[in-house]
Amino acid sequence: MKTLLIYLRLGNSHRNILRTELFTTLRSNPDLRIVIVSPLGNEPYLQSEFVSERIVVEALPKTRADFLERRLKNLKTYLWLWRNPPRTFQIRREAKRQKSAWGRLAIFCQDWIAKWMDRCGINEEKISAWEVALFSRKKVRELFDRHRPDAVLFTKLHSTNIHVVKEAKKRNIQAICFVEGWDNLTSKGPFAAVPDHILVWNEQMKREIMEYHQFPAAKVDVVGIPQFDFYYDRSKFCDRQAFFSHHGLNPKLKLLTYCIAGGVIAPSEPEIIDRFYRAMTGGRIQYPAQLVVRLHPNTRGQYLREFDRFKGLPGIYLQPAGRVAKIQDGWDPSWEDMLRLGETMIHSDVVINIFSTITLDAIVFDTPVVGVGFEGSTTKSYSHPYRYYYEYTHFNPVVRNGGIRVAYSLDELVEAVNTYIENSGLDAAGRGKVRKEQIHALDGKSAARAGEAILKAMGMDGTGKSGASVVEKKSLDEPAFA
Repeated sequence: MKTLLIYLRLGNSHRNILRTELFTTLRSNPDLRIVIVSPLGNEPYLQSEFVSERIVVEALPKTRADFLERRLKNLKTYLWLWRNPPRTFQIRREAKRQKSAWGRLAIFCQDWIAKWMDRCGINEEKISAWEVALFSRKKVRELFDRHRPDAVLFTKLHSTNIHVVKEAKKRNIQAICFVEGWDNLTSKGPFAAVPDHILVWNEQMKREIMEYHQFPAAKVDVVGIPQFDFYYDRSKFCDRQAFFSHHGLNPKLKLLTYCIAGGVIAPSEPEIIDRFYRAMTGGRIQYPAQLVVRLHPNTRGQYLREFDRFKGLPGIYLQPAGRVAKIQDGWDPSWEDMLRLGETMIHSDVVINIFSTITLDAIVFDTPVVGVGFEGSTTKSYSHPYRYYYEYTHFNPVVRNGGIRVAYSLDELVEAVNTYIENSGLDAAGRGKVRKEQIHALDGKSAARAGEAILKAMGMDGTGKSGASVVEKKSLDEPAFA
């Protein structure tokens, strides 16, 4: 019997790995023992949900990267950016240059250091080897000694303190990564620890991992998006009337949903929402409408309190992302949370957001999407204007394929919303291209494919229960649901 240690850091990881057919596929193999390591490992609900004869759930040992470890990561990043930075980093670096003389000097120094290291024969691979050799944590070593895993499955490639993965590399234990973030390969920098095998959503991500990380194609599996398997069977979702009734919405009004990106990406969103809400209630939206504001899982603290201004106002409703949890991204979505998200995307007439993966959630159901490309008047600093987000490497294909309309002013936002309410079929062809390119397969079997790919990478056969390896992918020329 082999042991797989599943190392999780985010609530989104729980959704993708534990609450899809990926985990069911792994668990169905009688020769596999599973150890789930999570910041929520001591939570009774997680224990009761997963612990069994061959499944162990433990709390993730808390570790922190020290000063030298962070500096080595910086050096590796300098080299990576000097060689072939994605458009995402080119935008960020140019914004830093324009912001101040200190920014220009910092980039000059970083590039000079990278050139010097290159001439000395120091590359990213060597620095990664130093990180693995130098940095180990006692609690992590004890975890490995206790369970003796044959492989480690993880989802975060870029965190400096992923000591569980570094310990696996130190012990020559197979490290398998499922890249669960759409932007992770082009907006986070070089790998903190290079895995032995990688799973990605789509062919675009496979090209990115080969071009920007020089990772061999033979060690990459394209499997689709497990969290979107939940959307394949529409029968689990309630109809429009029941949804509106359950959430206290007016069935006679159009439903506009604004999904916030979070304070770091777009700190002026409360003001943008306020301006749009006033435009809506002032009659600028041609059809009577109501606005749902879906909060980001990371919406907390003072930033969360900025949305208090909308409480009790007519025609606007705040929707939490889901079950709050003491984990990095702040949530651990339940079945009901995932249902509510899917139903919100289905029954919205238009979805509005700034540069978010929620764009794909809406496009799955062929719901029109408008991207916000303008800021408010807040004095908070931005890394660069919002319009540049739509040029980022991972997101720009959505714009280029016509799957989303970007509004560069409030007037353009109002116009785009009115246009889509008038004719929801506009840009359907563009949304179809996005489904084909980004979502890869809407057949309900992405998670099962991922599970089978993991078993194969470990040298194990699946049980055949999922049938994912022989399932023909559903055509994405048309929406997943009529």
